[in-house]
Amino acid sequence: MKTPTVKFIKLPPEYALGFDPTDPDAPGEGDGLPVIRHTVYDCIELCGDDLPAGLLLFKMIFLCRKSRIMTAGKRWYVRSRGSLCSETRLTRHQYDRALKILKKNGFVETRRVPFSKMAIFGNATMFRVTLNAIEGVKKILDLPGTKASKKSAK
Repeated sequence: MKTPTVKFIKLPPEYALGFDPTDPDAPGEGDGLPVIRHTVYDCIELCGDDLPAGLLLFKMIFLCRKSRIMTAGKRWYVRSRGSLCSETRLTRHQYDRALKILKKNGFVETRRVPFSKMAIFGNATMFRVTLNAIEGVKKILDLPGTKASKKSAK
């Protein structure tokens, strides 16, 4: 039986140098952060083994890949707290505490929905994952124990 070969796509330079969503050649959606292969466990480890914070970070990274809203030259994603709580199965208190941890560590930025877009999205919060979170997850993936455990799992 022949094993399938995996081909890796060479990413454009803007993924390493930064993302300018105002550039005419920018993709139509997404946050412009480099795409990495990670699991929810990597996000939990990045958050100091805090399960709610790691789970919320993993969900936010997933959602920010689909962001389309431009405000102040950056892409943001809008999701209500109730919706995120139901998707991650966190209570409101766990969500608030996890978001506070993510913001304190510089992994997530938040802001209120502008008044001009409040009719569309309602009274919700806009969020975006920062490059610090992606770089932190990359460092977790580069740890020697992480590679050894992934190889032994195959």
